[in-house]
Amino acid sequence: MVFMEQLDWISWKKMSDKAKKSVFQQVLLYYVHPMIEISDIRLKDYELYGIKCRTFELELDGETFVFVPGNQEAILGWDLGTEGLRSHELLGFDLLETEDKTFKTSLRQEELGEAADWIEAEESYDFSSLEGISLYINDHTSELRRMKIPAMLVQKYALPAGTEVLGIMDTVTGSFRGEVENYLPYEEEIMAALFPTLSAMESLFWEFPKSIHKRDNYYLEFVPTTDVYLVYSAREQTHAQLKKRVEQKGFSLLSEDQWEFAVGAGTRRLFRWGNELLLPPKASGRQILDKINGPNMFGVVVDSHQSRYELTDKEQIVKLERQRPQRSLIENMLPLSTYYQSRHTLTKSQILSPDIYLYRKAVIVTL
Repeated sequence: MVFMEQLDWISWKKMSDKAKKSVFQQVLLYYVHPMIEISDIRLKDYELYGIKCRTFELELDGETFVFVPGNQEAILGWDLGTEGLRSHELLGFDLLETEDKTFKTSLRQEELGEAADWIEAEESYDFSSLEGISLYINDHTSELRRMKIPAMLVQKYALPAGTEVLGIMDTVTGSFRGEVENYLPYEEEIMAALFPTLSAMESLFWEFPKSIHKRDNYYLEFVPTTDVYLVYSAREQTHAQLKKRVEQKGFSLLSEDQWEFAVGAGTRRLFRWGNELLLPPKASGRQILDKINGPNMFGVVVDSHQSRYELTDKEQIVKLERQRPQRSLIENMLPLSTYYQSRHTLTKSQILSPDIYLYRKAVIVTL
């Protein structure tokens, strides 16, 4: 079998682990830049909504990547409106139940007040009818198309724009693990920000900040439900500068086609996790939320907080959305769709804020 054909998902699913390892070794040998350190290669099983993939997860320069098999005829985009969705959820939505039943943005109140490019409520759509909702969905998703998608090594987690991982700061012990030499110049400032001198009264109300950013130096982001911060080096960059830097290190940014396939696998579903939109405050709601926040069928994790955009290889196209809570259920949930198209664009000279933009590196396996 020709090498590239072995990397196609149809063939990949049928291959033995031994054959997978042999083919994957060739991918690493011929497509990963020789200056990139490869480590911790392991076969893993991923599944989402009944779609299974046994693939490789590995570390490239200490960052986690997953292998996404290619697809010669991937169907991407959406023109099916509400097909597959639950009509009673779309039409029976009660605004008063928003707090309990819908997936909410993680934007803080002050961030909501600052955001200037939210999607405003669109009065031209009739959200009380399936026809109106279908029109809204089709107008805000990418066009239906058949595309050839190459096999890819895709970064498992997107990074804040303009940053590179330095390591992890433990707020309990105050210790740092990672690239100590690059962290030390910032240690005193970071420790002062995370462990300020407070009065007894101030300490009662003080909370760790969600993020800390010193331009052109460092960026810290708290990891929810943990006691740690991810620590990054930070550099002010435009989209073109970020793309150039990524390419200099042997990586690429994903195209819109590649992003949609890596996220949704070309399935004919509007959302990668299934058809559920409401998140009831019980076990079933938590299960749906776990699917939304967890790895997909390839092991790729997509940010679901609706507080940042994810960049593609073109500055005119971003995925995901930075939005405020909307009145209708579909407006709240559609930005999480694999095929959602944001109307937000970048200017050529725009500096990318790590609080607003994410980027995801990839190695594209093409001839």
